[in-house]
Amino acid sequence: MKTLFLSGTWVLIILAACQSKQNRDAEGLAVTSSTEERHQLKLGYAQKLDIGYQQDIVKVIIREPYKGAMEGLTYYLVPAGLSVPDSLQHETVIRTPVNRFVCTSTTHLPALDLLDAADRLVGFPSLQFVSSPAVRARADAGHIAELGKDLNLNTEQVLNVAPEVLMTFTMDGNYKHLAPVKKSGVNIIVNADYLENTPLGRAEWIKLFGLLFHKEKEADSVFNQIVANYQRVQDLARGSDKRPSVFCGIDYQGVWYMPGGSSWMGKYLKDAGTSYFWSTDPGTGSIELSFETVYDSAWQADFWINAHSFESLEHLGETDDRYKRFRAFQNGSVYNSNARMTAQGGNDYYESGIARPDVILKDLVKIFHPDLLPDHELYFFQKLE
Repeated sequence: MKTLFLSGTWVLIILAACQSKQNRDAEGLAVTSSTEERHQLKLGYAQKLDIGYQQDIVKVIIREPYKGAMEGLTYYLVPAGLSVPDSLQHETVIRTPVNRFVCTSTTHLPALDLLDAADRLVGFPSLQFVSSPAVRARADAGHIAELGKDLNLNTEQVLNVAPEVLMTFTMDGNYKHLAPVKKSGVNIIVNADYLENTPLGRAEWIKLFGLLFHKEKEADSVFNQIVANYQRVQDLARGSDKRPSVFCGIDYQGVWYMPGGSSWMGKYLKDAGTSYFWSTDPGTGSIELSFETVYDSAWQADFWINAHSFESLEHLGETDDRYKRFRAFQNGSVYNSNARMTAQGGNDYYESGIARPDVILKDLVKIFHPDLLPDHELYFFQKLE
């Protein structure tokens, strides 16, 4: 049985562990809806998002909507019933709260769950990859339409569900395929949380959803509890005198992609109290290395994390016999973040894990310092046998 203890306005959530890893319930956070005056949000970790207030109007700036963008995107959130000022007539104005919402990435879905707002979602592409029980249940009941495959949206179907807002992401600034949707009057919001370099920075984007759905106080409460949980576990790891060595990834077509020291995974490994071989690399993405370079540095490493999607050591070793030379392989100290997969191949690590860095950090500290969290059961990660 798994428990997550929350204080103040939080409740004790007891989650029954199922025998099947795929069916295990997500560790949750409870929130209480607020009927008080709207709560103003402040950002402390997100670097690509900005929130400002102009009386009852909220100005949201996506500072870097895609990697290398020279200009940001600005949205003005105007509460329903409030007149739009003449000064905003040529700006992107979004009426809130948003009641009919479409998004295009599974990484956007956890915020809906945490804010109890899954009922706002009316359409989503590639529903088969969704892990969220609430979203899947509503989809099965016919309340959420299938909108196509990934970013290849069925424009006609999108227009049929008549969303007020469609949230997307872009790697290069090109989302011309959404032009017909925008022309119909649907507001397009670009979510760039994937460009955040820290786990808490990415998780803080829940506040954007709080603004859209008028659940600001709930978003603040959820995020503050996540931060408190994360910092508590980080402090535990920091207090340990052990720093086990670790490396990540696999060789893919002659290139080994290793997380940069300043990437969000590099941050996780630092906060989990490890000695990461590439921790001093300033890269915020992946470093391209050769097998030989990785082997020379990491062949005696204590742990090997995220070796692609393999579910067994045997399968990993069969793919490339050289992997068997690593001491972590020989000692059975290889862990992958694929413990929670849908039958169709969706991975909850890349869904609810985006919003719950505290749970991911607990998993990592359990792996590297099992004595520090004796009662924690691995949630997103599993040991390869």
